[in-house]
Amino acid sequence: MSADAQRYWEEKASAVTFTHPLDPSWLAELPKRARILDYGCGYGRTVRELVQLGWARTVGVDFSRAMVARGKAADPVLDLRQVQSARLDEPDGAFDGVILFAVLTAIPDDGEQRAVIDELRRLLRAGGLVYLSDYLLQTDARNLARYEAGLRRHGVYGVWDRDDGGVFRHHTRARLEELLEGFDTVAERAVATTTFSGAPATAIQLLARRR
Repeated sequence: MSADAQRYWEEKASAVTFTHPLDPSWLAELPKRARILDYGCGYGRTVRELVQLGWARTVGVDFSRAMVARGKAADPVLDLRQVQSARLDEPDGAFDGVILFAVLTAIPDDGEQRAVIDELRRLLRAGGLVYLSDYLLQTDARNLARYEAGLRRHGVYGVWDRDDGGVFRHHTRARLEELLEGFDTVAERAVATTTFSGAPATAIQLLARRR
């Protein structure tokens, strides 16, 4: 993550609320002893939900020190870790499941996205599940204008700038399929969400199995 992005999330950590919904039935095949990784866990909202559902060995990691501190202050029992790079200090195949909620949208760079997915593929055992929730390209006029401006500035359609300096990305389905090479899609759904700025947006959720 770039220094600018790191600084952005440190400044936002105390105020943002994340809303992508978790469907526990998608993880029902994982025994309660399974290790689950919430990559880009923010302040631990989904980690807390998984632990409360019985997956006590859930681990959350995030680049933002302030986000992790917020989560630990709210619930010191949670295993939340601040990390410095995409690669984690965990062995190959260390996890049975991975949660990736609204993470790719906060990583606009192609190479950085690929580095995250490659690391998750390393960390996930063969047959393990990745549960992704993120944004496809939206169709409303506001976002279309953002994409056009972002294309001129960043050279990638779907990358856009917030007024407060944040840079985000919405994706084509083909881009997500490219990133999930080596995974087989198990389930898919569209879900209504609210962005952390309060705007309604439709997200796609994919459950995929590592080959």
